[in-house]
Amino acid sequence: MIQTDIQKSFDTIRAKFIPLTNLMRYYDGPQPLRYSTERIKDAFADIHTHFEINWCTVIVDATLDRMILSGFNIKNNSAANNIIDEIFERSNLTVDAQNVHKSALTSTLAYLIVWKTDEQVDVYFNDPRMCHMFYDSTRPKIKKYAAKWFELDDGRWEMTLYYPARIEHWQTTSQKAPDNYKSLTLVSEEINQYGIIPVFEFFCDGEIAKVVTLQDAINKIFADMMVAGEFGAFVQRWVISQADPGDLKNGANVVWWLPSGDGQGQQSSVGQFTATPMTPYLDAMDKLATAMAIITRTPKHYLMSTGSNISGEALLAMESPLVKKVKQRQKIFEGVWQEVAKFILQLSGYVIDQNDIVVTWERPEALQPFTEAQTRQLAINSGIPLETSLRRDGWSEQELSQLRNDIKNAKEIQSSVAQAVLDKLRIQQEQQNAKNQDMQINDTTNPQPTVR
Repeated sequence: MIQTDIQKSFDTIRAKFIPLTNLMRYYDGPQPLRYSTERIKDAFADIHTHFEINWCTVIVDATLDRMILSGFNIKNNSAANNIIDEIFERSNLTVDAQNVHKSALTSTLAYLIVWKTDEQVDVYFNDPRMCHMFYDSTRPKIKKYAAKWFELDDGRWEMTLYYPARIEHWQTTSQKAPDNYKSLTLVSEEINQYGIIPVFEFFCDGEIAKVVTLQDAINKIFADMMVAGEFGAFVQRWVISQADPGDLKNGANVVWWLPSGDGQGQQSSVGQFTATPMTPYLDAMDKLATAMAIITRTPKHYLMSTGSNISGEALLAMESPLVKKVKQRQKIFEGVWQEVAKFILQLSGYVIDQNDIVVTWERPEALQPFTEAQTRQLAINSGIPLETSLRRDGWSEQELSQLRNDIKNAKEIQSSVAQAVLDKLRIQQEQQNAKNQDMQINDTTNPQPTVR
């Protein structure tokens, strides 16, 4: 049986909700505690305190912190640049971009919806568990339609379907979340005058799914260590005696009195059990953390102590795999961000070729000012213009324009200062020439007597 679009949308969003929620739990916590057997699970059933070391957050944030969208540059179109910059600032798109990147890195998916209401362009990040994009089965890059599932203000639920030519609104009649698509009724339909599905999907392979089992193992070992620490790390003593030794307590200057034996059998004695060492647990967790760092290309010093100070050059070398991964992620997301910027400009009355839109990012590399200055100077000495070097470093067109103005103003000031110095020197020279001329005239009119 061929599914209708509303049925397929409802079933798909419902099916993806739990898997994506589980991935998000590994980022936000609390993470689940997994057991290898039911017997061990039963043994831990009475332990109500939750223990976890959340390395998934560190791994995601290591990439996320270096993926900062700084804006868009439109080639040879200052008016469009001004519009996109104004919308970028007004919509606080930097925050939405961070939410998009975090969602994609965590759950593999993220969605952004762009629309125009009341003559204003709005951009919103949307929960990937509540949206989905459907593509042509024969041409996977062609979008057929998108769906968004959400709760209305009055408690009813709506499924909005976005097509290139129209937008459909399906709603429930009751405030109860429906169990199937049959509870939804088409209540309204509007024309999509822009011919573009206003939903934009960001997809990558994510950071968490590949290390979920390792994170589970770390949490299990950590929980074992805490239990062992509670029951076996403290010194436990034992006493063998024929008589009741009384309520013995540990403490400074406390003397235990033990009754003597009767001379037969086991004599009175005192001993202690060996404490459970914590080192094997810590070593196992460090090895698993190392494995997570290798798999995700996260610098090891993010997950564990390196034991020594790291030089700037060594730090750059250690973070090189992470930087390459960030740049790959930027390339993956860049095409979608170009589509977003193009549609924002279309809603604002500008038809721009997507290839003329440049997505600008903050530099993902760790900043080393001295090394950076040396590298830039070497580039300039080899013939690469300063603007080209700065553009490669991620400077926006606005920053480059400000640089040009600053250089121009500095040259004008320098020229003005130089001209003022020349004028002053000229005046001083003229004054000195006039003084010398007066002295020559005085010498001619009043000759000095000759001494013989």
